[in-house]
Amino acid sequence: MQETTVSRSYAEALLDLAVADGEPELYAKLLGQLVGLLEAEPEFRAFLETPRIEPDEKKRVISEVLTGKIPDRLLRFLLVVIDKRRQRLLGSIAAEFNDLVDEHSGRVRVEITTAAEPDEALRAELSRRLGQVLGRQVLPRYRVNPRIIGGIVVRVGDRILDGSIRHRLQMLRRSLMKAELE
Repeated sequence: MQETTVSRSYAEALLDLAVADGEPELYAKLLGQLVGLLEAEPEFRAFLETPRIEPDEKKRVISEVLTGKIPDRLLRFLLVVIDKRRQRLLGSIAAEFNDLVDEHSGRVRVEITTAAEPDEALRAELSRRLGQVLGRQVLPRYRVNPRIIGGIVVRVGDRILDGSIRHRLQMLRRSLMKAELE
């Protein structure tokens, strides 16, 4: 829980920098590429995360490699992250930052689970209606789970809206179990 709070704080600070530069989308893209590199290259991850290498050496290498290739404020942010020994949180900082950029831009990421693969017309209608309900542009991610039988399950952040047939059947079962017979 504390890591999420720390990551959120760093992400909020980065959003302020990105907005000041007028480039939140670019910052999100570049930070995502850096996190992707950390995931794809174990040697790079080890270099950044090992306590045996001094922060000044890590900062020197990062500065040499990234100067002129990313915005100066983003580079300085990364150097502060290294200074504070929070580089192992870069993945969660990036995730929090993406959420903040979406919020700043009036978007919301939504996970939609259906029992069968939805066609394009249904996808468009779900996005449109969810956008109306949520008051933001919806960025949907679809999942198929035949176990829900029918209907949909929508996850927005930590909220779940369960309109699946499976859920309805479970609720019916519970109410029947509680009912008293005459």
